[in-house]
Amino acid sequence: MRLEQVLARWARTSAAARRAPASAPSPSQSPVAGRWTNEYGSVADITVDGDRIRGTYTTAVAGGTAPEPLAGPISGFVRGDVVAFSVLWPPYMHSITSWVGQVVDVDGEPQLKTLWHLIVDIPDADEPSGLWATVHTGSDTFR
Repeated sequence: MRLEQVLARWARTSAAARRAPASAPSPSQSPVAGRWTNEYGSVADITVDGDRIRGTYTTAVAGGTAPEPLAGPISGFVRGDVVAFSVLWPPYMHSITSWVGQVVDVDGEPQLKTLWHLIVDIPDADEPSGLWATVHTGSDTFR
Protein backbone atom coordinates (compact mmCIF):
# COMPACT_ATOMS: atom_id res chain seq x y z
CA MET A 1 0.00 0.00 0.00
CA ARG A 2 1.28 3.44 -0.86
CA LEU A 3 1.88 6.08 1.81
CA GLU A 4 -0.82 8.31 0.34
CA GLN A 5 -3.41 5.52 0.62
CA VAL A 6 -2.52 4.90 4.26
CA LEU A 7 -2.69 8.62 5.05
CA ALA A 8 -6.10 8.94 3.35
CA ARG A 9 -7.47 5.96 5.27
CA TRP A 10 -6.09 7.25 8.59
CA ALA A 11 -7.45 10.76 7.94
CA ARG A 12 -10.94 9.35 7.35
CA THR A 13 -10.93 7.19 10.49
CA SER A 14 -9.60 9.99 12.69
CA ALA A 15 -11.99 12.70 11.49
CA ALA A 16 -13.90 12.57 14.79
CA ALA A 17 -10.71 13.07 16.75
CA ARG A 18 -9.92 16.19 14.72
CA ARG A 19 -13.21 17.78 15.77
CA ALA A 20 -12.28 17.57 19.47
CA PRO A 21 -8.77 19.01 19.85
CA ALA A 22 -6.61 17.10 22.25
CA SER A 23 -4.67 19.04 24.80
CA ALA A 24 -0.98 18.66 24.14
CA PRO A 25 1.23 17.94 27.12
CA SER A 26 3.64 20.66 28.11
CA PRO A 27 7.26 20.01 27.07
CA SER A 28 8.18 19.04 30.62
CA GLN A 29 5.32 16.49 30.61
CA SER A 30 6.04 14.99 27.20
CA PRO A 31 6.52 11.25 27.55
CA VAL A 32 9.28 11.48 24.92
CA ALA A 33 11.46 14.01 26.79
CA GLY A 34 14.39 12.66 28.76
CA ARG A 35 17.29 10.25 28.55
CA TRP A 36 16.58 7.01 26.73
CA THR A 37 19.00 4.06 26.61
CA ASN A 38 18.56 1.26 24.09
CA GLU A 39 19.37 -2.43 24.50
CA TYR A 40 22.95 -1.84 23.29
CA GLY A 41 23.68 1.01 25.72
CA SER A 42 23.33 3.83 23.17
CA VAL A 43 21.75 6.98 24.61
CA ALA A 44 19.26 9.44 23.13
CA ASP A 45 19.03 12.64 25.20
CA ILE A 46 15.81 14.28 24.01
CA THR A 47 14.32 17.68 24.82
CA VAL A 48 10.88 18.74 23.64
CA ASP A 49 9.74 22.22 22.56
CA GLY A 50 6.14 22.11 21.38
CA ASP A 51 6.02 19.46 18.67
CA ARG A 52 9.77 19.62 17.93
CA ILE A 53 12.51 17.63 19.55
CA ARG A 54 16.24 18.04 19.66
CA GLY A 55 19.08 16.52 21.55
CA THR A 56 22.11 14.29 21.19
CA TYR A 57 22.46 10.63 20.31
CA THR A 58 25.56 8.82 21.53
CA THR A 59 26.30 5.28 20.41
CA ALA A 60 27.65 2.70 22.79
CA VAL A 61 30.28 1.67 20.24
CA ALA A 62 33.38 3.44 19.03
CA GLY A 63 33.53 4.20 15.32
CA GLY A 64 36.49 2.76 13.46
CA THR A 65 39.67 4.09 15.01
CA ALA A 66 37.83 6.72 17.06
CA PRO A 67 38.65 6.24 20.76
CA GLU A 68 35.24 7.49 21.89
CA PRO A 69 31.68 6.58 20.94
CA LEU A 70 30.08 8.27 17.95
CA ALA A 71 27.63 11.08 18.65
CA GLY A 72 25.38 13.30 16.58
CA PRO A 73 22.62 15.87 16.96
CA ILE A 74 18.99 14.78 17.15
CA SER A 75 16.31 16.66 15.26
CA GLY A 76 12.70 15.57 14.95
CA PHE A 77 9.04 15.77 15.85
CA VAL A 78 6.71 14.51 18.54
CA ARG A 79 2.94 14.22 18.64
CA GLY A 80 1.74 12.96 22.02
CA ASP A 81 3.70 9.76 22.56
CA VAL A 82 4.56 9.25 18.87
CA VAL A 83 8.02 10.37 17.76
CA ALA A 84 10.22 10.65 14.68
CA PHE A 85 13.80 11.83 14.87
CA SER A 86 17.00 11.76 12.85
CA VAL A 87 20.67 11.83 13.77
CA LEU A 88 23.24 13.46 11.52
CA TRP A 89 26.47 11.51 11.98
CA PRO A 90 29.93 13.13 11.76
CA PRO A 91 30.80 14.36 8.24
CA TYR A 92 33.33 11.62 7.52
CA MET A 93 30.57 8.98 7.88
CA HIS A 94 28.33 10.37 5.08
CA SER A 95 25.25 8.96 6.80
CA ILE A 96 22.00 9.73 8.62
CA THR A 97 19.83 7.50 10.80
CA SER A 98 16.10 8.07 11.37
CA TRP A 99 13.91 6.46 14.04
CA VAL A 100 10.10 6.39 14.30
CA GLY A 101 8.23 4.98 17.25
CA GLN A 102 5.97 5.34 20.21
CA VAL A 103 6.25 5.40 23.98
CA VAL A 104 4.37 2.42 25.41
CA ASP A 105 3.79 1.14 28.93
CA VAL A 106 5.31 -2.31 29.48
CA ASP A 107 4.55 -3.67 32.94
CA GLY A 108 4.47 -0.14 34.38
CA GLU A 109 7.72 0.91 32.66
CA PRO A 110 7.70 3.44 29.81
CA GLN A 111 9.55 2.15 26.76
CA LEU A 112 10.23 3.90 23.47
CA LYS A 113 9.78 1.24 20.78
CA THR A 114 11.21 2.28 17.43
CA LEU A 115 12.11 1.22 13.91
CA TRP A 116 15.17 2.79 12.29
CA HIS A 117 16.71 3.31 8.86
CA LEU A 118 20.38 4.14 8.36
CA ILE A 119 21.40 5.43 4.93
CA VAL A 120 25.01 5.65 3.86
CA ASP A 121 26.07 7.76 0.89
CA ILE A 122 27.90 5.95 -1.90
CA PRO A 123 29.66 7.34 -4.96
CA ASP A 124 27.25 8.52 -7.66
CA ALA A 125 28.67 6.00 -10.13
CA ASP A 126 27.65 3.13 -7.80
CA GLU A 127 24.09 4.35 -7.22
CA PRO A 128 22.34 2.72 -10.22
CA SER A 129 23.15 -0.80 -9.03
CA GLY A 130 23.89 -0.33 -5.32
CA LEU A 131 21.62 2.40 -3.96
CA TRP A 132 19.23 0.27 -1.92
CA ALA A 133 22.04 -1.82 -0.48
CA THR A 134 23.08 1.32 1.41
CA VAL A 135 19.82 1.45 3.40
CA HIS A 136 19.97 -0.57 6.61
CA THR A 137 16.99 -1.10 8.88
CA GLY A 138 16.24 -2.47 12.32
CA SER A 139 14.49 -1.83 15.61
CA ASP A 140 15.44 -0.44 19.01
CA THR A 141 13.73 -0.44 22.36
CA PHE A 142 14.74 2.45 24.61
CA ARG A 143 14.13 2.53 28.34
